[in-house]
Amino acid sequence: MSDLEFLHADTLDRPGIVHAFTTRHGGVSTGGYASLNLSWKDGDDKAAITENRRRVTEALGLDRLIFLNQVHGNTVHRVDAIPETGWSVGQGDAMITNLPRLGLVTQTADCTPVLLFDPVRRAVGAVHSGWRGTAQDVAGETVEAMVREYGTDPADLLAAIGPAITAQNYRVGPEVLEQFEDLFGSLEGLALERDAEGGAGIDVSEAVRRQLAAAGIPETQIERLPVCTYADERFFSCRRAKGTPFGGQAGIIALV
Repeated sequence: MSDLEFLHADTLDRPGIVHAFTTRHGGVSTGGYASLNLSWKDGDDKAAITENRRRVTEALGLDRLIFLNQVHGNTVHRVDAIPETGWSVGQGDAMITNLPRLGLVTQTADCTPVLLFDPVRRAVGAVHSGWRGTAQDVAGETVEAMVREYGTDPADLLAAIGPAITAQNYRVGPEVLEQFEDLFGSLEGLALERDAEGGAGIDVSEAVRRQLAAAGIPETQIERLPVCTYADERFFSCRRAKGTPFGGQAGIIALV
């Protein structure tokens, strides 16, 4: 039927859940959205996106994929039911649930996707963390939400950081670097050498990894997939698109 290609994290290769990081292969979208665009974006055919989402849902054996209208913030939604209308549970950048067969989706095209699993309390989370969300510690907020809603002990959590843009391909201006320096006290290990304009490449995924560890997840239980969405053309990349149309891939996790 299709040539769907998923990436998986060893950390989340556990009984009781399914997870995947999609690539751009295996869908029906065309042009800059080719082919497995999962993002409900202006420009791509909505019937094609619906078919792409159906294929992924079926391949993972789920009842439904659950999306957010992502806004680069730190709002976390608890998902207690399938949305009555549409695909989305509202605006925000993270979701948690303890219901089975609902695939929580984080959509990206360079930003950092994070998937979380609590094998003790049986709950999962999905996080979209671009530089703005990282500056607001959306990953840490999601861990806190799982503690509050499900009684999660952060020491039990397993985390996977999926494909995202790397520092070598993600220059930001000095105003962004200053925010990260304020957050972490130093840019050592987070940013490359500053250029003449004061900007530098920044490793957002490393920042997210540190935030997950600071939230109490043991570092040995945090896995980062070594894939750059800009350099690897299996993935959509906003930076690589340079203003032309582009789609979005996803990180997905569900209890089964």
